[in-house]
Amino acid sequence: MITDSNVTALIIALRTEDRRAHTLVVDDLVRIGTSAVGPLMAVLNDSNPNVRSGAARALGKIGDTRALGSLVFRLRYDSDVEVRKSAVWALHMGGAQSVGPLIEALQDADEWVRFGAVIVLAKIGDPAVEPLIDALQDAKPLVRANAAETLGRIGDYRAAEALSQSLNDLDETVWQQAAISLGRIRDARAVNALIKIVHSPASVLRTKAIKALGQIRDVRAVDPLITVIYQENDRWMRLFAIEALGRINDIRGIEVLVDAAYDESRDVRTKAIVTLGELESHLATDALYSIFEDMEVDVEDQQTALFELGKRGDPRAVGGLIDLLQYDPKVDNRIYAALVLGEIGGSEAVDSLIDALCDDVPDVASHALKSLVKLGTAATEPLLHNLHESTSAERRIWVVRALGEIGSEPAISALIDIALNRHEMAWVREEARSVLMKLGYNPDAEL
Repeated sequence: MITDSNVTALIIALRTEDRRAHTLVVDDLVRIGTSAVGPLMAVLNDSNPNVRSGAARALGKIGDTRALGSLVFRLRYDSDVEVRKSAVWALHMGGAQSVGPLIEALQDADEWVRFGAVIVLAKIGDPAVEPLIDALQDAKPLVRANAAETLGRIGDYRAAEALSQSLNDLDETVWQQAAISLGRIRDARAVNALIKIVHSPASVLRTKAIKALGQIRDVRAVDPLITVIYQENDRWMRLFAIEALGRINDIRGIEVLVDAAYDESRDVRTKAIVTLGELESHLATDALYSIFEDMEVDVEDQQTALFELGKRGDPRAVGGLIDLLQYDPKVDNRIYAALVLGEIGGSEAVDSLIDALCDDVPDVASHALKSLVKLGTAATEPLLHNLHESTSAERRIWVVRALGEIGSEPAISALIDIALNRHEMAWVREEARSVLMKLGYNPDAEL
């Protein structure tokens, strides 16, 4: 039974300096629920900031809007940063009613309070769009910049025109943030501004600008992105530039990605190869095969190229994937080879997947089974042939399971024959009977 003394004791415990204990106390208050709202609102005026902060967090999680006014007051006027941070996150419960106070918080002296306001407004979404568009005209650049960022996070195209006007803002932070947000909305009016940001070494938004160019997918960005890949030292900028180049899918990017596949940085090499695999061009396919065949390329990079080639369904990948599935000591590589072979299909792929059913590692065998099932009728005939040829109980049991998963008419017929064959190995016969029963077939009814 919940009593006033329970709530009082927990509120007193909020005075602790132990952050973990503080969180546990807040959680206990949240579990009490609406019965704790009145006492929690009362202590929002407590002299101890730990109590005020904990009460704000608990009230936000409980979600009772009776506390909304008190939380807004704390956000506006509390001198303690932690209390304001707790209050700003708590205001998510107010929905449209919280939009005004949260926009005010976009100019808070603390960057984390401002960030919290941005995130909470973005979560509120639609009701915040028009007020945020109005905030783009605020006298304070900090408010305009944060409003622009929030509109980008919401992603509502109603803000596109206002954000495009903000590209002319005299404050550098504002127009740059407007460009990033337009990129998130995929508005091509931001392209020139985003390229300008990429070329600006002093900007802290360069990586975001590169990502935005990739989202817009405008060919005007190709040359600036190529410059980043070849000339920048910042690893993250290069990685995002490679990704953006892949999204734009311009033929000029293929040569650059091939060069990047030989870069000193493994991350850059891997990203370049994977991006080549995403390009819709036969030239990209040939480039992947060339990387796979190049004996001077690192083995892991060769394997990455091989997997990407296989994912494209290129038959030139089959031999290499079979070798991985049969001989590679790394379990993850064998599993992935099984999955990709299941996408490609063909008699060679099916035969190797059947062999993999007896892999020493159960995960490899189970993924080989999944690939055979995915191939369906294309795998049925090779499975039946293997069943007639193999004398291994283990292999025959796996084949029985695969036939059951495929469930085609020839597969069911073969399973019935096995279940009724007195000369069949007992374990195999019982497995066939079990599989048939799960599928709704009674093998004895076939007698």
